[in-house]
Amino acid sequence: MHPITIRETLLNRDDGALVLASDAQERPLVGVSPPTGDAESPAFVQIDRVTMLELERGVVDIHTALTERCSGVVVPG
Repeated sequence: MHPITIRETLLNRDDGALVLASDAQERPLVGVSPPTGDAESPAFVQIDRVTMLELERGVVDIHTALTERCSGVVVPG
Protein backbone atom coordinates (compact mmCIF):
# COMPACT_ATOMS: atom_id res chain seq x y z
CA MET A 1 0.00 0.00 0.00
CA HIS A 2 1.27 3.47 -0.93
CA PRO A 3 0.63 6.66 1.07
CA ILE A 4 -1.82 8.82 -0.86
CA THR A 5 -3.02 12.28 0.13
CA ILE A 6 -6.51 13.38 -0.92
CA ARG A 7 -6.31 16.99 -2.16
CA GLU A 8 -9.92 17.65 -3.17
CA THR A 9 -13.20 15.78 -3.55
CA LEU A 10 -14.69 16.42 -6.98
CA LEU A 11 -17.75 14.22 -6.64
CA ASN A 12 -19.22 12.43 -3.63
CA ARG A 13 -22.33 10.34 -4.22
CA ASP A 14 -23.91 7.20 -2.78
CA ASP A 15 -22.39 5.11 -5.57
CA GLY A 16 -18.82 6.29 -4.93
CA ALA A 17 -16.49 9.27 -4.84
CA LEU A 18 -14.07 10.94 -7.22
CA VAL A 19 -11.04 12.76 -5.77
CA LEU A 20 -7.88 14.57 -6.75
CA ALA A 21 -4.91 13.18 -4.84
CA SER A 22 -1.14 12.79 -4.85
CA ASP A 23 1.25 10.06 -3.81
CA ALA A 24 4.48 10.22 -1.79
CA GLN A 25 6.38 11.36 -4.90
CA GLU A 26 3.85 14.20 -5.40
CA ARG A 27 2.51 12.69 -8.64
CA PRO A 28 -1.02 14.01 -9.32
CA LEU A 29 -3.71 11.32 -9.27
CA VAL A 30 -7.42 10.95 -9.89
CA GLY A 31 -9.01 8.53 -7.44
CA VAL A 32 -12.25 6.61 -7.77
CA SER A 33 -13.63 4.93 -4.68
CA PRO A 34 -16.40 2.37 -4.41
CA PRO A 35 -19.51 3.08 -2.34
CA THR A 36 -19.13 3.10 1.43
CA GLY A 37 -19.04 -0.43 2.77
CA ASP A 38 -17.82 -1.93 -0.52
CA ALA A 39 -14.90 -4.31 -0.03
CA GLU A 40 -12.94 -3.05 -3.07
CA SER A 41 -10.09 -0.59 -2.59
CA PRO A 42 -10.10 2.80 -4.27
CA ALA A 43 -8.24 3.02 -7.60
CA PHE A 44 -5.92 5.90 -8.42
CA VAL A 45 -4.71 6.81 -11.92
CA GLN A 46 -1.87 9.22 -12.62
CA ILE A 47 -2.65 12.45 -14.49
CA ASP A 48 -0.45 15.40 -15.45
CA ARG A 49 -0.31 18.59 -13.38
CA VAL A 50 -2.06 20.68 -16.05
CA THR A 51 -5.02 18.28 -16.04
CA MET A 52 -5.13 18.40 -12.23
CA LEU A 53 -5.27 22.20 -12.28
CA GLU A 54 -7.92 22.18 -14.99
CA LEU A 55 -10.04 19.72 -13.00
CA GLU A 56 -9.74 21.94 -9.92
CA ARG A 57 -10.88 24.98 -11.92
CA GLY A 58 -13.61 23.08 -13.75
CA VAL A 59 -12.06 23.79 -17.16
CA VAL A 60 -12.01 20.11 -18.20
CA ASP A 61 -14.62 17.47 -17.36
CA ILE A 62 -13.71 14.21 -15.64
CA HIS A 63 -14.71 12.08 -18.65
CA THR A 64 -12.16 13.88 -20.83
CA ALA A 65 -9.52 13.64 -18.11
CA LEU A 66 -10.00 9.89 -17.69
CA THR A 67 -10.38 8.95 -21.35
CA GLU A 68 -7.90 11.32 -23.00
CA ARG A 69 -5.39 12.50 -20.42
CA CYS A 70 -4.59 9.72 -17.95
CA SER A 71 -1.11 8.29 -18.22
CA GLY A 72 -2.39 4.81 -17.53
CA VAL A 73 -0.29 4.35 -14.39
CA VAL A 74 -2.56 2.85 -11.73
CA VAL A 75 -1.43 3.32 -8.15
CA PRO A 76 -2.89 0.87 -5.61
CA GLY A 77 -4.79 2.59 -2.78
